[in-house]
Amino acid sequence: MAEYKVWFGRVRDCEVVERSDNLFESFSNCKNPKIPFSVKDAGLKVFKSEKEYYNTLRKVSIAVAEKKVDEELRSDEKYLIALLKTLDELDLTINLLSEKLRDLEDVRDTIICDELKELIKSTKQLRKKVEDEINSNSRKLIPNMSEILGGVIAVRLIERGGGLKRIAELPASTIQILGAEKSLFKALSRIKKGRKAKTPKHGIIFQHPYIRTLPKSMRGKMARFMAGKLAIASRIDFFRGELNEDLVETVRLKYEELKKLKKG
Repeated sequence: MAEYKVWFGRVRDCEVVERSDNLFESFSNCKNPKIPFSVKDAGLKVFKSEKEYYNTLRKVSIAVAEKKVDEELRSDEKYLIALLKTLDELDLTINLLSEKLRDLEDVRDTIICDELKELIKSTKQLRKKVEDEINSNSRKLIPNMSEILGGVIAVRLIERGGGLKRIAELPASTIQILGAEKSLFKALSRIKKGRKAKTPKHGIIFQHPYIRTLPKSMRGKMARFMAGKLAIASRIDFFRGELNEDLVETVRLKYEELKKLKKG
């Protein structure tokens, strides 16, 4: 008689041969051809009641599904973060090559200068492809965060915050100043010593034009509002992964409101 791996152990002819010590692992490995008996009937010889059987099965199946989703999420996040680091390296390369080109042109315009120009051009083209890849993939993984911030800034926030899962657990006040930790610690240190100091109002999100194009007096207000919406957006992205257009629109409307006050 054939032996089958089921989610709670190993079974032969509806008799439990071995009970699993790790239900999570046995559930993940229970791939079989069609089983010629009721798995539930065999399971009732392990669990005290049908209720316990189904409750345990439900808990284990949810845990396994969550782990698989988490692994896929981490893989996608790693790819986006690797792309972001590549983008930063390309920016450094372009700046360095442009600087060297200027130095050479100041002395003598030669064929080397022409080759450097071509190299800078091709590097910029590659940079554009990397940026497009970030934007394309971020819209799939973090649709709400990327719509609010743009793909590059959204991925930078995730990289700084330690991943989407952790960002989704953070309060808006922490999201607001992510990337400005050094300035915050310096300010708090000065305050602790009885000196005057201003704590930062924004970190990475300052890169967004909705904040940096406003007058200084309005940036803090916009940063707080945006951080609050990002806290909601990150949770939607982590748990549902669906775009909430109304949420994104509220950020734009807030910016338009503050921009009118600026003109007034």
